[in-house]
Amino acid sequence: MRVRGPLPATTLPRAASPLRLTAAHALDLPGDSPLAADPDLRVFTADLARPYGVALDEDALAGARGQSYAALAERAIGALVDPTRPVDLLLLVYATPDVRPGQAVALHLAGVCPGAPLSFALCDEGAGAGFSALRIADAYARTAGARRALLIAVEQADLHHRPHRPARLPDRHSAAALLWEAEQEPGRPLQELRSAHEVTDRQIADTLKEWCADLPEQALLLLGPGLAGTEPPGGPETRTARPGNPYTGGWAALGAALADPRLAGRPLALADHEPETGRLDLARWAPAPGAAPALVPGTGTGSAR
Repeated sequence: MRVRGPLPATTLPRAASPLRLTAAHALDLPGDSPLAADPDLRVFTADLARPYGVALDEDALAGARGQSYAALAERAIGALVDPTRPVDLLLLVYATPDVRPGQAVALHLAGVCPGAPLSFALCDEGAGAGFSALRIADAYARTAGARRALLIAVEQADLHHRPHRPARLPDRHSAAALLWEAEQEPGRPLQELRSAHEVTDRQIADTLKEWCADLPEQALLLLGPGLAGTEPPGGPETRTARPGNPYTGGWAALGAALADPRLAGRPLALADHEPETGRLDLARWAPAPGAAPALVPGTGTGSAR
């Protein structure tokens, strides 16, 4: 399903979700996939690009550059789940095309992931795809359709055709995966999801400030790569994800915060912006139940990952 045009701002009320963020894993995969040398990649890409008058990227094709989303995602699956923790729902999000464009990667992963989960792939939403995936996982969890969900964001650094307009491209092959489990599992409860569309550059700072006005002082606000250079809203400590990972960077930063025991007693929030569509998203998590309150550091900015 593809939806175009303005959409209303949407909000998930606090404490409405049974999901708990319990584990995360981020990885970079250096080198290129052998699939990048497959001559069918040129044929497939040329067939897709021809009707739109888009030129091929001869350097990427001749250099056999590119990485497989199956390879990236399988490593993330192996790091987070095993047969004792089967997954009910798998959500794969990406923006740049796979080096093997003819493969339905989400379906392939359903056969690799313990639990043989129902799987979705979300694309064409840029940085907003991860937040859309989280909404889908929340919907399934609230109807008892998924006790355990795995969100995997992947990006590869090479585009095998020339974009018809400027586009954000990753500077490495990366994946970021997060495991969400039902409320009986220990972890961080999902408190809120906010989304607004067609937010102009002039509106970003004010909208973010409005959304973050009631963040607790001890919260940590993570700004995704789409908000690099945006003035922090003030109040809680702010960290900015590395801009070279436009689609996995924010989730990798969230994973790093989740793994930091010093942050266990502090609320977390992640915001990101997709410049192409003007979409702005925010997600908030409470501290893990039973976590000791953390001392509040001085307000400032930093970098993640």
